Amino acid sequence: MRRKIFFALVMVQLFFTGCSSTYTVTDFGTKEKFYEEFNNTFKDREAKVILTNDSSFTADKGVIVKNSLVVCYSTVEDKRPQKFLLSDLSEINFAGNDNQSAKITLKTGEEFNAENVLTVRDSINFTEVRRLLKIDSFPIDKVKTASYVSGWKGVFPGMKIGFASMSLLGYFIGKSITEQMGGNSTPNERESQEFTGFFLGGILGLVTGAISGYIVGYDIHYQFNPCTGKL
Repeated sequence: MRRKIFFALVMVQLFFTGCSSTYTVTDFGTKEKFYEEFNNTFKDREAKVILTNDSSFTADKGVIVKNSLVVCYSTVEDKRPQKFLLSDLSEINFAGNDNQSAKITLKTGEEFNAENVLTVRDSINFTEVRRLLKIDSFPIDKVKTASYVSGWKGVFPGMKIGFASMSLLGYFIGKSITEQMGGNSTPNERESQEFTGFFLGGILGLVTGAISGYIVGYDIHYQFNPCTGKL
């Protein structure tokens, strides 16, 4: 009985192991080391930034600390109407079957990503779509956290949770089978059935947990202004 209780407690502890990590300046010793590690981690990575006023946004082109500022890079769409004579076109490649989106090339070599394409007599009208780089910067004391999701770092926690849940399920399924067998099974057979259920459930849990963990991911948070005080 004690072994079963201990086993269950271990499984519960594994199940509730957190799937996120938070780093502050105290984990690196100095602000400079914290900022250096932050820049190496976030400079080319999509990140979620939360300000001290609790507003948030996604910087899909990276975040760095520079000159006491947190600089965020993100892409935005700029749309503007365009019109050309059909005789000015060198090539037009439509995307999809609706002929509403296309890549248009002029005889001058200029290219456009276009949507809402409409041909009227001898001319073509469309909305040009350009992706521009937007740069936002905030004083460090105005930024609460920056975080990203790592798929690979989610694999191991996912395996632990999958193993904990599925092995327990397998064990109880095996136990249920032996109970249904009643007196037709020996103690060794019952123990073997329970172990087999536990083992097969654990293997299935490791596989499904790894896949789920990668999909869900592992949250990594760098905290600039902890509740205990500002940097």
